[in-house]
Amino acid sequence: MQSRILYIAPSGPLCFIDYLTVAEGRAVLEKLRNTMDFSRFTRMMYEFRLVRMMKDGIVGIDRLLLPRFDRRLIEIFLDSCCPAPTL
Repeated sequence: MQSRILYIAPSGPLCFIDYLTVAEGRAVLEKLRNTMDFSRFTRMMYEFRLVRMMKDGIVGIDRLLLPRFDRRLIEIFLDSCCPAPTL
């Protein structure tokens, strides 16, 4: 595990998913970023934070701030951990 995305709500961190590489975590964060339209929002309440796992701790790499809870983004985030099987 090289990276982790944390999902943070106004009340604090809710969950995280670990990724084998930083590139994999960054790709998921970019997919989330490209899914939502932020043009009409100014107040941000939720956050996805990409961090790199280091031997001595974690280092922040990037973050995506969200104005509200968005079920579609949560589904993308959770599917990045356990992709749905293809038929």
